[in-house]
Amino acid sequence: MNKFYIIFCILVFLFRTETVFSNNLIYDVNNIEVSGDINNDLFKKKLIQSAFQKAFIIFVNKTLLKNDALDLHKTKIGVIESLVFTYQIVKEEKNVLTLNVKFDQKKITNFLAKNKISYADIENISLTLLPVLIKDKDIFMYSDNFFYNNWLTNKNETENTNDLLITYNLALENIEDLEYVNLTKDNLESIDAKKITSLNNEQNYALLIIYFTDNKFRAYVKTYIKNKEINKNIELKIFSENNIRTYEEAILTIKEEINQIWKSQNLIDINTPSFLDLFLDINQISDYQKLRSIFNSIDLIDDFFVLEMTSKYTKIRLKYKGKLNKLKDKLSEKKINIKILNNIWRITLN
Repeated sequence: MNKFYIIFCILVFLFRTETVFSNNLIYDVNNIEVSGDINNDLFKKKLIQSAFQKAFIIFVNKTLLKNDALDLHKTKIGVIESLVFTYQIVKEEKNVLTLNVKFDQKKITNFLAKNKISYADIENISLTLLPVLIKDKDIFMYSDNFFYNNWLTNKNETENTNDLLITYNLALENIEDLEYVNLTKDNLESIDAKKITSLNNEQNYALLIIYFTDNKFRAYVKTYIKNKEINKNIELKIFSENNIRTYEEAILTIKEEINQIWKSQNLIDINTPSFLDLFLDINQISDYQKLRSIFNSIDLIDDFFVLEMTSKYTKIRLKYKGKLNKLKDKLSEKKINIKILNNIWRITLN
């Protein structure tokens, strides 16, 4: 009997561990590799600490604006360890450890609030890109365009695609787009991206114009991401007598700037939480308990409590971070039906 009980406990533990790391949340950093002596417990502990540091840097690079992330790169290991909720060694072979690390949401929030830093509540997205290269007054869009041919294969980029915010797709070659761009070549920054045939049916896209002017190398990017339009001018470095390096570094710089655009649109001001009162219309006795579980799974919700409860409805007050539309999207993702009438929120569960 005791053996069966022990086996049952082990299975439960394994199931819970699997569940802990199965959600693709921004607080999860997976497949961190560190190498060194793992036969000695002290050395192994130092390797695990090294993995925590790598995971923390990946986390802040992914969720914070660049300058804020750089400020936290020198965070002491003792502080980082205190922010780790749990970790899992997924592979141990020779002198290499591979770990999954999950940071504690509330501790991370408090840590960032203490440092007066906002984080970006982001998701990985797919973006269609059309890069246009202008050189010596000639326009290159497809076959002779270094950026079109090498954007997806830049060798200097990180190999861990799980840490990338944006997955790029290149716009399909289109003769109408080529003709339209050539017609506006004297004022390319005025191009209406919505008139680009290969982009206008895409949910997220970027029109990129790369050019040389006055001995300077620049890019102008027009992005449309999650129904928001952002345009930006970018200064690029020139490496004399090395065009390949100039172009490769330009790709990395532009990708980073597009990441910054995406993050800047999703920043959450941790220090100024908001409140929302809503009504849960009761269809089943278990509705409120189900809703509690949903609220606990949403990162933006700090706290919630019942203001009034009847057999027909429950009035709840939410304390949340970020923008109200973002909260609404999160609730909808959880299959919660939302009706707003005269600024009064009523929700039901499917």
